[in-house]
Amino acid sequence: MKILPLLIFCFSCSGLCYAHSEKEGFDRWINVTGHGEVSASPDMAILRLGVLTTAKTAKLSTELNNQAILKIFDVLEELDIAKDDYETERFQLLPQRQYRKGMSPLITGYQTTNSLLVRIHDLDRVGEIMQATIDAGGNNFESLNYVLDEDDEFVEEARVRAMEDALAKAEVLAGSLDLKVGPPITIQEVSGHHRPMHESRMMRAQAMMDASVPVQGPSELTTRVRVQVKFVLE
Repeated sequence: MKILPLLIFCFSCSGLCYAHSEKEGFDRWINVTGHGEVSASPDMAILRLGVLTTAKTAKLSTELNNQAILKIFDVLEELDIAKDDYETERFQLLPQRQYRKGMSPLITGYQTTNSLLVRIHDLDRVGEIMQATIDAGGNNFESLNYVLDEDDEFVEEARVRAMEDALAKAEVLAGSLDLKVGPPITIQEVSGHHRPMHESRMMRAQAMMDASVPVQGPSELTTRVRVQVKFVLE
């Protein structure tokens, strides 16, 4: 059996590799990572809110919760929020237990939570809508997120920029060795695109104490894409 001499050396920091064998000839390639990002102003807010009620019985706790949620539905309709823009995201009914040493837990009541997701397209009305839902009985605010409703075009542009960045890096590294970059062998979007989101956590008590619920959203959101590309070296 003939053992073929093999020579391999790599610059791990850049992903530049050479491989040589008498049988296969000389093979050269380079691995690079490209980053691309695009910034744009948010055009939608996602508000997660709801009602939390407690009572001695499960029936009463649920009835009180239903009454408050229906009032919020009425308010959202009065504010011209389309029915397609709000929905029940979570409903939960849990017993409240008192734990006693050496004894079985004692059920002291029931807690009902009904959480809604509301999409707000007019960002100037976010504070107004929050305050209206508080006045209607909302007492469980989870989060306020600013997003891009339609971000496909921004994702595509970020991908293009990521590929341009990868090619530019490859050309600099290859040029330092008097080589040229050939066609790509493999292209992989290693991180997937990051859907831009700005999240503001709100303390329930703070929101209920504030008469106007002032809200300041972000001026820009950034979509980011990362790709890994393997180029032939010529």
